[in-house]
Amino acid sequence: MKNNIIMIQKTMVLAMSFLALVSCKSSLNNKNLVQEVKDYKNLSFIPLSPETVASFQNNIKSKQVLVEPDNFVWGLSVVKWEGKYHAYYSRWKKTYEHKGWMTHCEIAHAVSDNPAGPFEFVNVVLDAAKTSGWDVNNSHNPYAVVADGKICLYYIANDIKALLEKEKSSDPTDNWFDENRSEIRDSQRIGVAVANSPAGPFVRSENVVVAPDDVKFKKIAVNPAVIYKDKKYVMIMKGDDLKHEEPFRIQLVGTSMKPNGPFEFKKKPVYAEAQTEDASMWFDQVINKYYMVCHVMGKSELALFNSKDGFDWQQDERNIFMKKEFILSDGTLWKPKRVERPFVLTNEKGQPIMIYVAVYDNNVNGNIAIPIEYKN
Repeated sequence: MKNNIIMIQKTMVLAMSFLALVSCKSSLNNKNLVQEVKDYKNLSFIPLSPETVASFQNNIKSKQVLVEPDNFVWGLSVVKWEGKYHAYYSRWKKTYEHKGWMTHCEIAHAVSDNPAGPFEFVNVVLDAAKTSGWDVNNSHNPYAVVADGKICLYYIANDIKALLEKEKSSDPTDNWFDENRSEIRDSQRIGVAVANSPAGPFVRSENVVVAPDDVKFKKIAVNPAVIYKDKKYVMIMKGDDLKHEEPFRIQLVGTSMKPNGPFEFKKKPVYAEAQTEDASMWFDQVINKYYMVCHVMGKSELALFNSKDGFDWQQDERNIFMKKEFILSDGTLWKPKRVERPFVLTNEKGQPIMIYVAVYDNNVNGNIAIPIEYKN
C-alpha cells in the first residue's frame, strides 16, 4: 500500500513537471508571437524554398504562391476577418497578354487559414466590364481596409464614358482598346466598394473617389494605399507631376472622414527625388509611426519611408525594406525579371509579419508571400 502511494506521488510530480514544462514552452512561444520591436533594423525575411520557386515557375499554386492556370495574377491586398485571411487580387485572361491589366482586369477574392496561404478562390468581387457606373471598364490594384465592421475595397478603373460617346462606341473591341490606349491610361481613377463581409456583395461608389485636380497632380489618380485610424481614412496615391510634360509619377497623401471621400491631398509629395509608385502603408502602434514601402522606379529594391504624422515623410534609417531578389534556403539567389506591388500585412499592433509581392518570371505572373521575422 505504501509503495502504491509513493508511486502515485511520483507520478503526480512527474505530471505536474510535464505540465509546467509545456506551459513554459507555450509561454515562450506566445512571447515570441507577441514580441514587440522598437525599430525595423533587424527585420528579415524567411528564405523561400527551392520547391516554392519551382511551384511559381511552373505556374502551380501552393503555400506562398498565388497563381492561376488561365489568368495572369498581379498584386493583392490581404485582410484578417474572423480568424481567416482574405486576399483580393488582380487577374485577367492570359489571351490579353500583360497589357490586359489596364483594360481587361477583374478583382478576385480568395481565403486561407494562414497568411502565407495557400489561398483558395471564392468569387469575383469586381468585374472587368460593368453595365453602369463611372467605372464601366476595368477593376485593378485592389487595396482593402477594415473600418467600422465593414470592408472598404479601394481600386482603380477607367472612366471612359465620354471617350466611348465621342467614338460612338458602346461595345469597344480589343482593337479599339489598343488604338486608344493613351487616352484610356489618362482616364484611370480611384473608386471604392464597400461590403459587410469578405465575399460581398460590394457596393461601388456612385462617383469617382479621387480624380486629378490639375492643381496638385494631373492626368491619372491610381494605386491607392489606405489605412483607417482615429476615425479617419489616410490615403497615399499616385498621379502625374504638374512640373513635367512627360509622365512623372509622384505620390501624394490625403485624408477623408468618409470612405468615399472627398480626400484632401497635401501638395508636398511623399518623395520627389525620383518616380515612385505601388505604396503599401501601415501604422505601427509600438513605434508610433506611419510606414510606407514602395517601388522607386529604376531601383533594384523596395524603399522604406516613415512619418510621425502621416504627411511629412522621410526615408527610414533602414532605407531598403527589401531587395527585388530572393535568397533561397539552399543558399542560391533568385532574381526574377520583375518584383513590384508590395503589400505588407501587420499583426494587431501594426508590426509587419508578411510581405506579398507581384512577381514576373519564366513567363509567369503571380503573387508570392514572404514571412517576416525579427532577429536579435
